Amino acid sequence: MKIKKLLSKRGMFFVYHCFMYIVIYFSLQLIDKKGSKIWLISERSDEARDNGYHMFKYIRENYPDVKIYYVIQKNCRDRIKVENYGNVINFGSLKHILYYFLAERHISTHINGCYPNEKSYFILNKKFNINAKVVFLQHGITKDYIKGATKDFANLDLFVCGAYPEYNYVLENFGHPNEVVKYLGMARFDNLHDLTPGNKILLMPTFRMNLFVYFDDVIDEKMERDFIDSTYYKTYQSLINNHQLELILEKNNLELLFYPHYEIQRYLHLFKTNNERIIIADRNNYDIQALLKEAKLLITDYSSVYFDFAYMQKPIIYYQFDYEEYRKIHYNEGYFSYEETGFGPIVKTENDLLSNLVKIEENGFVMNDFYINRSKDFFNLNDENNRERNYRAILDL
Repeated sequence: MKIKKLLSKRGMFFVYHCFMYIVIYFSLQLIDKKGSKIWLISERSDEARDNGYHMFKYIRENYPDVKIYYVIQKNCRDRIKVENYGNVINFGSLKHILYYFLAERHISTHINGCYPNEKSYFILNKKFNINAKVVFLQHGITKDYIKGATKDFANLDLFVCGAYPEYNYVLENFGHPNEVVKYLGMARFDNLHDLTPGNKILLMPTFRMNLFVYFDDVIDEKMERDFIDSTYYKTYQSLINNHQLELILEKNNLELLFYPHYEIQRYLHLFKTNNERIIIADRNNYDIQALLKEAKLLITDYSSVYFDFAYMQKPIIYYQFDYEEYRKIHYNEGYFSYEETGFGPIVKTENDLLSNLVKIEENGFVMNDFYINRSKDFFNLNDENNRERNYRAILDL
């Protein structure tokens, strides 16, 4: 019964947006839109913590005359961060729909972001003449072949790359014109030069396509049972209850934060541990960049968050217990080789993971020179001017 009510509400929400799209679109044909010069910027509709937020903050502080507006849900936790700079629009509101049509720039960390409603966007955006320039800031370095980011699926005017090998790969394989793909550096990287060393280890695995759940979807008991039966759950549930790990954390006065991907957070309540030094981290309670800057070590599997860590030249362990299965169900492998260009050791078992953790601890939690040199080769741009380069490129469209 609850699901039927939810579906009914979603259906009404969709119909409302379709109707408002049509009314506003034809109304705007009667007025001159050329003087609007509005820029819309967004991340996920409930977040302000990535390249979108850092670009918005930078532009509001340094170019206050630019009419840039941040789109975000009304009651989400990150909203206060953007409200400090003004020009905030409620996601899905009438103003959002109006400004979507008026804007001359749609800027987002996600492909075709800034839309007021996902379903209505895909159906109606193709039917009407949306003249805004589309800017893809990205929310992570592209390392695999992502079909949804190719020219066939995404009509972009600017595709921002954060590393030189990534730039070459996207340019050669994604089908966008040369002038669209630019190596400018990621906006959020500008904030990674002022580190705040702490006592944390981050355990940050990405999601799996077979466990993928849209964040507003309802998880039922069967989905929970399937998740608990998965290799993914069993692997991490075992690790966060490992006694040897507990001793390592105790010896070094460390905390371990288990912070799974956005798409896995809905299952977070299923993970349990009695180790007081291990925190099962709800994304709503932590600023991810603050954690990255503070952490001594990152343990991940395939999450592109390791690029931020490598940019800071801090040690990384890749825990890839399911590599073959991951490749079958997830993105096709791209240019990045964990063996040949990765920034840390690759392990497949819990014991090997803990052995490498001890080695890094004995080395003072310092990335060794071998991986530092790889980091320098990968990030030709390592300064605090990424946001300015991004701003100039957007302005010049």
